[in-house]
Amino acid sequence: MREHGYHIGKMTQRKGLPTLFFIGILLIFSGCFAKKTGRFHETSFTAINNIAVNDSVADDSLTTVLIKPYRSAMETQMSEYIATIDSPFSNAFFVGNLGRLAADYMLLSANTISIKEFGVPCHFAISNNGGFRSGFYPGPVTMQQLFEVMPFENELVLVQLPGIYVDSLFQYIAQLQGTPASGFLMSYNKGATRKENHYRSVKLNAQPCNSIQDLLKPQYTQPMDTRRDYLFAVNSYMVVGGDGFTMLKHAKKIHYTGINLRTVLAQQLKAEYEANKFIDPRKQIRIYHEPQ
Repeated sequence: MREHGYHIGKMTQRKGLPTLFFIGILLIFSGCFAKKTGRFHETSFTAINNIAVNDSVADDSLTTVLIKPYRSAMETQMSEYIATIDSPFSNAFFVGNLGRLAADYMLLSANTISIKEFGVPCHFAISNNGGFRSGFYPGPVTMQQLFEVMPFENELVLVQLPGIYVDSLFQYIAQLQGTPASGFLMSYNKGATRKENHYRSVKLNAQPCNSIQDLLKPQYTQPMDTRRDYLFAVNSYMVVGGDGFTMLKHAKKIHYTGINLRTVLAQQLKAEYEANKFIDPRKQIRIYHEPQ
C-alpha cells in the first residue's frame, strides 16, 4: 500500500517553530509543579486485609432478588433431559467414541442442510480433538452435561474443498494419529515421528446419511478422488485454521449454519434415543494404524 502523499518536509518548515515553542512551555510548567526529589514518580501503598468471599459472607438481598429470575431460568435450562445412555462415551484423543458420536451427529445435521442449500449431500464430517472437555457416563444426559462436554460456542460449518487440499487434510489427520470423524474409514502408516506418518487409504461412505440408521450401517466403498471437490462439515474454530487445519483456508465455499455444535448434539441425541430407545456406543475405529 502507498501512503498518502503529504509534504512532511514543508509542514516541518512552516510549523516547526510553533511546535518547539509549545513544547518548551509545557516543559517549563511541568518543571514548576514537579517535586525536586530526583524521582520521576512517587507511589504510596496502603496495606489492607484481604476479605475472603465464601459462605460466611451473607448474600446481598437486593442482588439475590435481582438475579433470581435469571437463575431460575438457567437452572431450568440446565436440568433439561436429553436422553439416557447405557455405556460410557470417552473423551480419549484419537480413539474416543465420544468424538465419533459427535462427528456422526455433525454429518447427519450437515447433510440435511447441504441438500437444502446446495442440492448435494455432505460427504463426511470431522472435528478437532480439543473440542471436547469431558465425557458421558451411563445414565440420564442433561443439558448441563452437554455444556460440560462442549463448553465452547463453536458453530457447525459446511466447507467445499478441492480434492488436492482434501488430500492434505487426510495427511494431516494421519500426522495427528486420528481425529473425530464420520463418513469415512482411513488407515495410515506410522513413521519415525508423527510428521512422517502417511495415510495409506481412505474409503468414503457411498450413501448419503439421511437417518440414524444410515449412520449405523455405512457403506465404506467409495475411494477418494483428488480431482474433485468435497463438501464436508467442520466447526467454526477449525475453518479458520484452528488446531493446525490450515488447509481449510483454501475452501471454495464456506457456509456458516448458525447452529451451535452443542445444539446439534442435543437434538440428535434426543432423536436417536426416541427412535431406538438406545444410543449406539460407536465402537468401530474409523482411523487406524496399518502395521507395515
